[in-house]
Amino acid sequence: MEESRPQFLAMKFDEVLTEIGEFGPYQKRVYFLATAPAILLAFETLSVVFIFNIPKHRCALPGDWPDTYNPVNDSHNAFLNRSIPLTNGEWDQCHVFNDVSSGNFSFMGNATRSRCSKWVYDHSTFTSTIATDFDVVCERSVYRAGSNMISESGTIVGTFLCGFLADRYGRKVTFYVSGLALMGGGFGIAFTTNFINLNICRFFLGIARMATWINSFVIGMEIVGPSKRTFAGMAIEYIWVAGELLLLLCAYFIRNWRYLEIAVSVPSVGLLFYWWLIPESPRWLASRGREEEALKILQRIADSNQTKLPAVGDTKRLLEADDQGLGFRHVLRSRELVVRTIIVFSNMFVTVMVYYGLTLNITNLSGDIYQNFALNVVLELVAYVSPFLLLDRVGRKPVYCGSMLLAGTSCVFCIVPVLAGSPGWVVSLLSTMGRFFVSIAFAVIYLYGTELFPTMIRTSTMGVGITFARVGNIVSPYLADVGILVGGKFKDALPLLVMGTPAVLVGILSLWLPETLGRELPETMEDVNNTPRKRRWSCWSTQVHNERSVHEKDKISINTDAV
Repeated sequence: MEESRPQFLAMKFDEVLTEIGEFGPYQKRVYFLATAPAILLAFETLSVVFIFNIPKHRCALPGDWPDTYNPVNDSHNAFLNRSIPLTNGEWDQCHVFNDVSSGNFSFMGNATRSRCSKWVYDHSTFTSTIATDFDVVCERSVYRAGSNMISESGTIVGTFLCGFLADRYGRKVTFYVSGLALMGGGFGIAFTTNFINLNICRFFLGIARMATWINSFVIGMEIVGPSKRTFAGMAIEYIWVAGELLLLLCAYFIRNWRYLEIAVSVPSVGLLFYWWLIPESPRWLASRGREEEALKILQRIADSNQTKLPAVGDTKRLLEADDQGLGFRHVLRSRELVVRTIIVFSNMFVTVMVYYGLTLNITNLSGDIYQNFALNVVLELVAYVSPFLLLDRVGRKPVYCGSMLLAGTSCVFCIVPVLAGSPGWVVSLLSTMGRFFVSIAFAVIYLYGTELFPTMIRTSTMGVGITFARVGNIVSPYLADVGILVGGKFKDALPLLVMGTPAVLVGILSLWLPETLGRELPETMEDVNNTPRKRRWSCWSTQVHNERSVHEKDKISINTDAV
């Protein structure tokens, strides 16, 4: 007689996890192993702040003069004065004096200028960067924004590609392949010999970054019980910040961009062993009809938690669908939903654009780049703690609207110290404040957005919204470098002004959205259409927070961050 075994009839997966344990020793090990690559992703995403820095530079002296950025003696200084124009007391970065009639450099103070084709760089901070190795300066400085755009375009491809592969072939396989691609892309960048190959590597690295991030998060979240997902959903953000701090430490001691890229890529070799360290997602196994394999993993969880699997029927319904399957097109059936969709998508686009734009802009700020980066990282950590303290006390709407308005105001206000001739650190401080507030908004917008849409279209709607957010990624490099491209007195303030203005506008626009704290999540179109008007304009929730369905909280965590 065949040995009896646990079976599940019409039990949702979370009900099983609730029975056998939600976050026991085995689950913690899998979760932290799965999300640890967030450190590597912080390395590869933000290393561009250091490896693509454009240091001070000027045109190289003509002939065979052994030129350096700073003059080494009086004759060197005199040669510079005869050859390189001065602009605002500094050597011109892109022009030399030239005798147009003869085509030779004039050493008699000729005012005619021409662009140069060779540069020398200030190596006091970095011994080399991508910009110095490939001369991404002057009219070619736009190439940096273009290269960053290519990298972020890869993240959009990675979003769609990962979703398809992970659902078809499994989370573990896709995670492993994307991890190998992450390792290969990092080393490929370090050893590339020309700018075109560099950008090809960065594009594929962008695909690998996003695919690794999504699978890392999904594997970790899908093995955690519903009541622990708020912690699990935020813990990965702290792992990300840990990666930022480690990157700062590496960048401080390694000033050559190739060596730095190798240093941050070496830890990804550890991903080679992940095939034997983490299991396939039991949710995915059950959804594909592979109940026997899913049961083995669930049994490990039960053994680790010293519990027993429930035995109630047919394994074919281990994983019951939570959504009813309407698509994004059904948004058009409701005027209220159309308005919410436009507002939420606009906010997702701008929030991501400003967050990444201000991150990339760190390299353009005055002052020490390492101090600026360290201050931004510390404040980002504080920003990720803030939602825990505020969301369930004052509500989603005031936290989000307030953070976006303060982020935008901080950035727009930078025009004042520029007009007043204040020191450059004032603009740097305002930029840091802007990034602090937009980091809070970044942590809140996905939760707030999912609570505004009915269950039947929540997943598809937020999926489209996240695609809009990724477009913000693509735009952000150009906004961060707009000051370099335009130049002039306002070059430091212009990026902040361009990013701050839409932040203020969407912050005001989001006031139209209703508060969701203490309210039942909308299930149907009718629930959305029947939203009381007074909830729309109430920023502060006066209603006592009601206990939400455990399964609804689960759907918010998975549908939001996993995409």
